Amino acid sequence: MFAVNNLPPFLKLISLLLRQFPALAVLLSMSSAARVHSQEDAAPGMYITEYRVLGATRLDKRSVEKAVYPFLGPERRPEDVDAARAALEKAYRDAGYATVSVTIPQQRVRKGVVLLQVNETLVGRLRVHGSRYHDIERLKQRAPSMAEGALLNFKAVNQDIAALNRQSGLRVTPALRAGVIPGTVDIDLNVQDELPLKGSLEINNRHSANTTPWRFSGSLSYSNLWQAGHSLGASFQVAPERLDDARVFSAFYQAALDDAWTLTLQGTRQDSDVSTLGGSAVVGRGEVLGLRLRTTLPDKEGFYHSLSIGLDRKSFEQDIIVAGQVIASPVTYYPISIDYGATVLAKRHGTDVNLGLVLHVPRFGSDSGELSNSRYKANDGFIYLRGDFSHTHDLPGGFEAFVKLQGQASSGPLINNEQLSGGGLSTVRGYLESTALGDSGAFATLELRSPSLLKSDDEGRSEWRFHAFADAGTLVLDSTLPEQESEFNLASVGVGTRFRVLDHFSGTVDAGLPLIQQGLTRVGELLISVRFMAEF
Repeated sequence: MFAVNNLPPFLKLISLLLRQFPALAVLLSMSSAARVHSQEDAAPGMYITEYRVLGATRLDKRSVEKAVYPFLGPERRPEDVDAARAALEKAYRDAGYATVSVTIPQQRVRKGVVLLQVNETLVGRLRVHGSRYHDIERLKQRAPSMAEGALLNFKAVNQDIAALNRQSGLRVTPALRAGVIPGTVDIDLNVQDELPLKGSLEINNRHSANTTPWRFSGSLSYSNLWQAGHSLGASFQVAPERLDDARVFSAFYQAALDDAWTLTLQGTRQDSDVSTLGGSAVVGRGEVLGLRLRTTLPDKEGFYHSLSIGLDRKSFEQDIIVAGQVIASPVTYYPISIDYGATVLAKRHGTDVNLGLVLHVPRFGSDSGELSNSRYKANDGFIYLRGDFSHTHDLPGGFEAFVKLQGQASSGPLINNEQLSGGGLSTVRGYLESTALGDSGAFATLELRSPSLLKSDDEGRSEWRFHAFADAGTLVLDSTLPEQESEFNLASVGVGTRFRVLDHFSGTVDAGLPLIQQGLTRVGELLISVRFMAEF
């Protein structure tokens, strides 16, 4: 991470300091360190009653005593004193203070008291290079562990750098060198940043039954408002062939409370006058206004996770269409959500896990009677758990294996807006989007990917693979009406391709062959799904 050489961070700094301060190397060697002179040099050993540590300002007294305690007592020799010095220095290293050295000053031991000297190398200057869109002073403030005059703690340094690099379009790499002021170390923060303005355009044919096939969407966001890492964004999705099929608009504002916490206000307006499921379905207009408090939890190398809690206000002016009759059924409710996400990255594999709990407190918003008009026996005290697990693994020859499991478990009947949908690109390919809905359900995907056909010096940014897949899932409805089905099964196999070029253009094409008839989809009726995106 540090631009001194290819050694780990601690060893890099030690190597640099030893090269820049030859005297320090001398102090660290017992053979050339100041000798401990005892009044009883002729005796075979000495009785050490105390190690008096000078300059120990960073470790607590208990940690210091724990480090040197094994080297107290009778019959101690200079080798024991050096072992105590090394143990104390290791205690500093373990605490993250890699620039601290412990030496044995020139002394004569009296009454069994041995002096150890702690030498701290402080930060002399902190400079920022290469920043085009981020305020230099703000960047310094967000790296307090490297402030001028601070004693470097590499654990805190890594946390500060990780927090900076979590911001979109910002990459910070610290480099250490000998300080201009003797006995200090200077730090350069080398910044690679991009314009915080981001956007995307996408066209796909992810459509549901009885609607035109094409969807066009776009988004625009700015991620460094007020030079404080705040974000503002908006997006839309429309059906260009017939706008009544789909009109969705959304916006968000995200405030960075600190490096670990964010608060997001988001809103969505959707407008559709077309039944999405055929015989009995929800149609209409609605708004969702939500608030999310999210924190990034302490991470480890290759492990990152976060937790969020949210409150939404959902209001839908919906109609229920049953046997050609239209029944007005507006609902307003306030669900609470708790979400946890974790990512594990290794050299040859990566895993993502997401869990979400959604619950509604009774007597807030529409009551059970109003909700049951939208869905038979639905009530205002619903709760459900939703989650997914995905894993990508590198195989010999450049192949990849991908598996994904996802599902939902509900406490009872849910209104349509909270149900799990099945069919489409994200669940079972080969079926139209939202072919079926269920209160509970599960889906599985297995995919084998070919080696990338794009070979370059930057293969991670450009990739083109083919894949074969098998998707399957089931949905279950609770408390169904006599004429309703209670279970829906979907399964398909197929092939496809996925590409990404220069981090700006990407797309997927999938040809899915349904194995089970469901809704308007017949067995063996090939469905080709496409999705193309441009990002800037």
